[in-house]
Amino acid sequence: MVKLQLAFSALCALLLFGKALSENRTSQLFEEIGSHTKENFVLSLFDIELILFEIYAGNAILNDSNLRQDLIIGIGDSEVKKEMQALATKYRKASRAQIKMASRVFVPQEDPLSKEISLIYSLLTERAKKHDYNKDVKNSRTMEKWVSENVDRALTKYALDKKATQLVALSGMSVTPQWSIRFKSQHNRYFDRKYGTGHSKGPLCVPMMHTLLKIETMATDEAKGIFIKFVTTDIGILFLLPRKGVSCQDVLDNLSTQINAEMDDPRDINLILPIFKANYEPDISSVIKKINMASVFNGTKFYSEFNIKIDEFVQNTVIDIQPNHNLTEVNDIDMKNIEKFEVNRPFVFVIKDKDSIYAVGRIENLDGLTSQVNCSRKYYDFD
Repeated sequence: MVKLQLAFSALCALLLFGKALSENRTSQLFEEIGSHTKENFVLSLFDIELILFEIYAGNAILNDSNLRQDLIIGIGDSEVKKEMQALATKYRKASRAQIKMASRVFVPQEDPLSKEISLIYSLLTERAKKHDYNKDVKNSRTMEKWVSENVDRALTKYALDKKATQLVALSGMSVTPQWSIRFKSQHNRYFDRKYGTGHSKGPLCVPMMHTLLKIETMATDEAKGIFIKFVTTDIGILFLLPRKGVSCQDVLDNLSTQINAEMDDPRDINLILPIFKANYEPDISSVIKKINMASVFNGTKFYSEFNIKIDEFVQNTVIDIQPNHNLTEVNDIDMKNIEKFEVNRPFVFVIKDKDSIYAVGRIENLDGLTSQVNCSRKYYDFD
């Protein structure tokens, strides 16, 4: 398990509830993650948002019976209803995009907070399933298994030492994109691990998927990018390729610029993406402990005079980039003298829609993340 050390001021600025997470606050968080994590990472902001809402909303209704009743029957303070509904809508939308989630907050049953956190979670999922969307809101079996195993670990630890573990937050997110586009073939090509990172590692032969389509692109001083939507929603992935002399960390340091960049008119592009699977499992509890939650929730109904200590806050985020159907493997790709967008060097990706960011990742190398394949041509023969 990775112990992630983040600057608490960045995360504090990020976690301002009452509104969706802003792009500027989001970019601050990932600037800090990148500065302490030199290789690959994937982290889900939406999981952080959900877990902290459950904990602090649970604590609020524990101390305010009127607020508790308002949340249960859905009337009363409009701010509270709006916050709950906004998270529920976002949860439902993510589920419809096949972003599968599972989470649990372990609190000893004798602690009254345990019951209230369970109530908040139930209310969130209930509102997410309204309007005949019940079948769309599904948890990941793999993530549920991971959560259950960690809950068992927390229970065992608590049984051995009741002072050691009081509150454990666990969240898992698994994303296997259901593309709105259709990839046409698979071609084994090289991923350059040296580009923009300063590393001396040579290129790695990896499986890639290709299609030719008309699509929007964007460009900034730091990177060029392409946004690929999922089916059923406007959620998708923005792939960002750093320019020469620019690192992935440079892109993350200015992430808001990349996200807000205007998209160019659609044009024909040869799109080539690596087929890979990455996961990341950090414990961010050390960061949460340092945050002044009074300032984060100040002015909302979920204000707490004192921080609620979270002993562990473990995330497990998985991104699985693959085609939605079997591809024919080819020895070469006819580019037809048309421009290409090939993700063949370290890159950043953002899972987002027009309003929110769900997850961000950085891939510096694909070692151990792809199938082992052989390239039919030498590295220097590729254009």
